[in-house]
Amino acid sequence: MKKNFFFILINIFIIKGCDQTKPREPVNSEEKSFLNQSVSRNIDIQKKEKKIFLKIIQKDSKSKYIVSNKGFWFKILKPSKNNLKPKLGDKVEFIYNIFDIKGNDIYEDDNLKPISYIVDKEEIIPALRFAIKELKVGENGSFLIPSFLGYGYQGDGEKIISNQPLIMEINLISLTNIN
Repeated sequence: MKKNFFFILINIFIIKGCDQTKPREPVNSEEKSFLNQSVSRNIDIQKKEKKIFLKIIQKDSKSKYIVSNKGFWFKILKPSKNNLKPKLGDKVEFIYNIFDIKGNDIYEDDNLKPISYIVDKEEIIPALRFAIKELKVGENGSFLIPSFLGYGYQGDGEKIISNQPLIMEINLISLTNIN
């Protein structure tokens, strides 16, 4: 009798254990609302920045701006006859300067020194990581950078404020293939 009872009890546990568990709904429904608000806010910021950049491009109608598939516009200020462009693992040296959208030099008191960077192997803000790969060795370019590729919602903690679109001038000095 005890064996049968024990056998029936084990079968009940096995059958119940095989039932499909039902997923639980999230307890905090406010989190979903917060994420939706954040997405809407970021879309609005991106639309405003795009309008600002299109006005800058329209005012500078003599220059040819190129649209990057990464979300920024740029023009080549000083072309190069060199065809070398940076790729993954190359060591590059470049100088860059940051301007606000009115063209004011944000860090005008800085002495611009060449920066060494191994392409896509070291941490650097997305704007620089993507922009460097658009230049050939010896070229100088002006890049219209949306805030999400620059310093984002945090700014840089010094002079660049939250969600500030920027203009960056980058001069690609040299490229060394280290692969």
